[in-house]
Amino acid sequence: MLNNLNCLNKFWVVLVWLLGVTSIVAAQDEMELANEYYSSGEYDKAVAIYSRLARNKQNTYDIHRNYIDALIKLQQLEEAERYLRRQIKAFPTEGLFNVDYGVVLELMGKREEAHKHYEAFINAVRKDDNLIKHAARYFINANLFDYAEQLYLIGRKNGNDRFIYELATLYSLSGKTDKMVEEYMELLVLEGEKQLDYVQSILQARLRDEDAFSKMETILVRYLQKYPDLIVFNEMMLWYYIQLKEFNKALVQAKAIDRRKKLEGMGLYELGMIAVENKDFQNAIKIFEYITERYPTGDIYPVARRMLIKSREEVVKNTFPIDLSKIRQLANDYAKMLAESGLRESTIEGARSMALLYAFYLDNKDTAIAILEHLITAPIVINKRELVAQIKLDLGDIYLLKGEPWESTLLYAQVEKAEKSTNLGHMAKLRNARLSYFKGDFEFAKEYLDVLKEATSREIANDAMQLSLLIGDNLELDTAETALREFAAIELLVFQNKLDEAFNRYERMLSTYPGHSLTDEIYWAQANIYLKRGQFGQAIERLKKIIEEYADDILADDALFTMAKIYEENLKDKSIAMQLYQDLLVKYKGSIYTTEARRRFRTLRGDNIN
Repeated sequence: MLNNLNCLNKFWVVLVWLLGVTSIVAAQDEMELANEYYSSGEYDKAVAIYSRLARNKQNTYDIHRNYIDALIKLQQLEEAERYLRRQIKAFPTEGLFNVDYGVVLELMGKREEAHKHYEAFINAVRKDDNLIKHAARYFINANLFDYAEQLYLIGRKNGNDRFIYELATLYSLSGKTDKMVEEYMELLVLEGEKQLDYVQSILQARLRDEDAFSKMETILVRYLQKYPDLIVFNEMMLWYYIQLKEFNKALVQAKAIDRRKKLEGMGLYELGMIAVENKDFQNAIKIFEYITERYPTGDIYPVARRMLIKSREEVVKNTFPIDLSKIRQLANDYAKMLAESGLRESTIEGARSMALLYAFYLDNKDTAIAILEHLITAPIVINKRELVAQIKLDLGDIYLLKGEPWESTLLYAQVEKAEKSTNLGHMAKLRNARLSYFKGDFEFAKEYLDVLKEATSREIANDAMQLSLLIGDNLELDTAETALREFAAIELLVFQNKLDEAFNRYERMLSTYPGHSLTDEIYWAQANIYLKRGQFGQAIERLKKIIEEYADDILADDALFTMAKIYEENLKDKSIAMQLYQDLLVKYKGSIYTTEARRRFRTLRGDNIN
């Protein structure tokens, strides 16, 4: 009898299990069918099945999103309201159902009732941080950012979690960038420098709009003043000014960091090098001057001193007309540095720079060659393969300057063979291509240049592309090659600094080949000669011709940007410079000069004045 009862019990257990499995399988089949109807837009059929499935609480989360969306699309809002009331009764603190209930009420025109429901729900979850986080996510998904903010701020008052990350993300999504920045500043107050890289990277990613980024300064200054003992805010200010390329302001923060962290000038040197990379040589000079004055016996002094002279050199070389007395002073500064420190790692580049000044500006090519030949055989240099290759490229350029192209070819070929696929090898190949171009061997030059278009260095690839296009475009139009051959020969004269002869031959070309495709190139070359002579009015006339006659050609934005710089830097006419920068931003939106033109325009307008 007992055995029979046990068997009967087992039978009923198995039967119940089989019925349950069958029920689950049936429900899954129905859910898949309903989902197919929903995906194909047959919402009425989907709703019919979802409504049956909704009677079982186990199905609720699986069907909810599609079910509610289908009811809303069918405008069955009363049914959606009833369904959601049942879910809230079963799951009173579930954000998914409570937020959707409020959304449905608003769709029904019951805005006040929806608001009251949201407030009641927020009060129900306010003491549980996990429920707060969960509910806030659903408010965010429904674009109800104010309620999500309210929840996070309640959570902050609870004292268990400051909700910094959540609020910062919310403010980013809702466009409240000032509040987002403040949250990340609060994170730095709490955790300091260990979160500095994170905060900087996320702000850079989220503040893509330049205006929003520029407004961050006010908040940073406020936190710096509020927490003067927290160096992390000096570091934030430094980073911020570097992003805006305001190196003068960055220097103030770098000095403070250097003193407080006892960096012995290392951070300042890095800032100076960033200024150099961005061609802000005036501020680079200020930075390197500070280092050399403050740390005259420090390890950083020799390299800072070399970069100080180098930065001054760049200013002198780009201030027209070039003052040769200042060039001679630069050469003397390099010589003095070498005399005091000797030839060492930190002074090698100074020796190279001195030689190039003698060759290209002081017309003392033999002295330049002697310096470089001594340098290339010096014990500290002879085993540095890349440095030897660079010096050979320098020597090749100087022999070309002297009018000895055969010597140049040999030196370029040596570097090309020794370095092959390296950047220096590509530079040597480009120089040989340029030399072939100067000599009128256009086919050979173009073969070299077409290979170099794929160079890893963008600068080399761009230079190769431009010269290749110049050759290709003009050979097609000038089968006799006479105009292009003359133009290339004149470009060699410009390289050799024979500017008067070059200018006169350009003038003859304009008369001999009126309307030729090289005309805009000739105007550009003449403008640059005028610029080197300090004849700014004549340079502007040539640049205007390019802008007016060749507005759609490749040199138009170069001409407009150069003209704006002349008005800004040389003629000191702020209003015209601003107008020209603005013209460039409007007419040539894809120009490589847009970022710099925008920065200069804002500086002239007074946006970045200290």
